[in-house]
Amino acid sequence: MKKLNGDKQQKDIWRLPAVGSWEKTQGKHPTQKPLGLLSRIILSSTQKGDLILDPFSGSGTTGIASILLDRKYVGIEQELEFLELSKRRYQAMTLESKYEFKQKIREQISVI
Repeated sequence: MKKLNGDKQQKDIWRLPAVGSWEKTQGKHPTQKPLGLLSRIILSSTQKGDLILDPFSGSGTTGIASILLDRKYVGIEQELEFLELSKRRYQAMTLESKYEFKQKIREQISVI
């Protein structure tokens, strides 16, 4: 994690941009988290190939971050509206968009 933090110890306060409009292209969720935040949490607490469980997956941001960071993912969501939103977001992840998402993650994390 030092690489992501300018070779310094990770701090307990993280400053990240809010959810970007590019993250809401498939729809909105009232408590959607920034992709950069979930990516940072995943990077600091898991290894490639690990399984991540999100029992309240909402808009699916944790799932997208997991996929982009080469983790396995299981998401659970009881609200059909948000399950459909997650599906749309996953389906929109083409190879090109994966590259764009990774670039956006780097930009958000480097702000910290």
